[in-house]
Amino acid sequence: MDETELIAAARMGNEDAFAQLYRQHARFVKAIGRSILRADDLDDMCQDTFLLAFTRLDRFEGHSQFRTWITRIAINQCLLRLRRARQASNGESHLVQMDPEMAEEALDRVIFASTDTQLESVPARLDLNRLLQTLKPGQRRILEMAYLEDMPDREIAEVLGIPVRSVINRIYRAKRTVRKKTK
Repeated sequence: MDETELIAAARMGNEDAFAQLYRQHARFVKAIGRSILRADDLDDMCQDTFLLAFTRLDRFEGHSQFRTWITRIAINQCLLRLRRARQASNGESHLVQMDPEMAEEALDRVIFASTDTQLESVPARLDLNRLLQTLKPGQRRILEMAYLEDMPDREIAEVLGIPVRSVINRIYRAKRTVRKKTK
C-alpha cells in the first residue's frame, strides 16, 4: 500500500495500517525529538506524537505530506515537554530588573541569571533560526526541507517542481551563503 492508502485504512480503524505508518516515520520523529530533547525522553515523546496523530488522523486533510503533518505534531510535543519540565524545575522567577538606560548595554553583554538544564541547547537553535532568517526565502526553505525536515533530494525536487540536480546546486549555494555569514 502507498501512504495515501495507509492513511485511508488507518482512518477506518485498521491498526496494521497505522503500525506501518509508525514504522515508516518513527525514526524521523525520534530524530526531531533528539534535536530538541534529551535522549531519555525520546521514546515517550514518539509514543505521544503517534498517539495524538492516531486520534486526530481524521483532521489530516492530505494537502501536505504525512511527514510534514507528523513533524508539526512532534515539534509541538517536544515544546510541550520542555515547557512542563521548565515549569516543574523553575518554581521561582529568575528575571533581573534593570532600568531602561542600562538595558541596551546589557543586551550587548547578555547575562543569564541562571541555567535551565532543559533548555541548554536552545540558544544554538535560536541562533540557527536567526541565521536562517537572514537568507533569501528560497534558500531558507530548501535548507529547512533538506536538514530540518530531513527530506530526500528527490522529494524536495517534487515539492518545488524542479530537477534533482537543481536541488543539489541550490542546497550547495545556500550552505555556501551560510558559511559566509558565519565567518
